[in-house]
Amino acid sequence: MLLVSCGFHLRGTGKVEFPPMLSTLRVMVENNQQQNDPLLVAMKNALRTQTDVQIEDTGDAPLLVLYGERSDSQLLSVSSTGKADEYLLKYEVSFRLTGKDGKALAESQTVRVQRDLTFDRLNVLAKEREEQELRREMQRDAAQQILRRLSRIAPMDSHADQR
Repeated sequence: MLLVSCGFHLRGTGKVEFPPMLSTLRVMVENNQQQNDPLLVAMKNALRTQTDVQIEDTGDAPLLVLYGERSDSQLLSVSSTGKADEYLLKYEVSFRLTGKDGKALAESQTVRVQRDLTFDRLNVLAKEREEQELRREMQRDAAQQILRRLSRIAPMDSHADQR
């Protein structure tokens, strides 16, 4: 009861409130025309389920551009026999928000997510599937982080351009 009264909410629950200027939004992955791009699908799903934003494919709504998607892995530990035991999976994606006129509404930002993955030489196929699922989960987490950042965006000062 105390947690409810203080305004605490678990991350990922409820709706994310966006500024009024973002009530309608276009979303695209830079240099990619695929409608089923996994990053684009994850971002649109997050917008549909976590916000009241209307997603448009065309028009003059503000544009959320996702770019610089990168996935990497790094060896964390090896066994006494010198075989890989654990990896660190890394994922990052950058985004920028532009208005109808193409001018930046906010600074470009980069989201980074990482997960540990243990490796089992006796169960390689299952570990490969686990790695694929972890990478999809990292992509969904990145989309959630982008939503939270967009909800806190304050428009860039338009008067600064006129000075």
